[in-house]
Amino acid sequence: RPKGPEHMRVKTYTAETTVAAMSMVRGELGDEAIMVSTRTGSDGSTCVTAAIDPVLPANEDIEEREPLVFPDETEATIRQALAYHGVPPWLSSRLAKAAAAVEAQSPKSTAATCLGAALDEYFSFPPLEDDWPEGPLLLVGPPGSGKTITAAKLCARERVANRHVGVLTADTKRAGGGEQLAAFTRILDIELGTAPTPDDLGQALSADVLKGKRVIIDTPGCNPYDEKEMDDLLALCEAAGGSVVLTLPAGGDPMEAADMARAYADIGAKCMIVTRMDITRRYGGLLAAADGAGLNFADVSISAQVADGLIPLSPLALARLLMPHTEETNPAPQQNTAEASP
Repeated sequence: RPKGPEHMRVKTYTAETTVAAMSMVRGELGDEAIMVSTRTGSDGSTCVTAAIDPVLPANEDIEEREPLVFPDETEATIRQALAYHGVPPWLSSRLAKAAAAVEAQSPKSTAATCLGAALDEYFSFPPLEDDWPEGPLLLVGPPGSGKTITAAKLCARERVANRHVGVLTADTKRAGGGEQLAAFTRILDIELGTAPTPDDLGQALSADVLKGKRVIIDTPGCNPYDEKEMDDLLALCEAAGGSVVLTLPAGGDPMEAADMARAYADIGAKCMIVTRMDITRRYGGLLAAADGAGLNFADVSISAQVADGLIPLSPLALARLLMPHTEETNPAPQQNTAEASP
């Protein structure tokens, strides 16, 4: 029979929640309605567009149609929360369905707990302190992503833990780049070395002064879409022969964050440290970046103060940030009191 919008009855329903909007669809159009789209309005309301074929004469053949399956309350709530954060629809759908499956096995679980289990299924959350890589650690990222502050926080954590740490900077072109990190390393009584070229970096890493130490390398901020800058950064990474960690600011456009993350994954990044969590309220970009580039979540920074340190990010902590705060009384990651000022 003919297909297309001209042969269908299409209506849009607006309600405070996805569950309420779905109920309106089901009440007026019935279970055979087809959900065309769903979006979140500027005021937080949910708009669901649904359609249904008109009733055909009895002598016409009517093909079998799969009835519309309405998500349960937990799945709908999680979908709405992820839509608020700008999580791409395909990823939102996977996470919401995985969370609903968790709830089916543990009916008393909260939506945040179910989402946390789904995040744990799809992503990895190895704390950098417990999963320190072999060889030096190179911090990479776009300009202004917080690499230098992150390097200082890592140094402070190593000193508090009484571990030997060495620091090198390849960020010598940016005005004040090396001076900013040097100010922190002086306070921590750590000697800062400079290595602006791959050859310099190779020689510095072979020096006896760095043997047996955890080495942190601060690299220049690079435009991920500039081939020359990324080639230069790749040369530094290859010269270091270590592990590449992306510093990614929270709050960016999800698709843009995913594109950036893929560019840094192409030069070897395996995990990311999320910065600017203290000035961000939407975290869809983090999920999009991790999903699009296959990156692990390491630590997060919730303050620009070096003394505040870095905090490991767990699946449940991220779920609490993503879900409405009315469900959890303490949604944000908490500062580890052991990470005090040195």
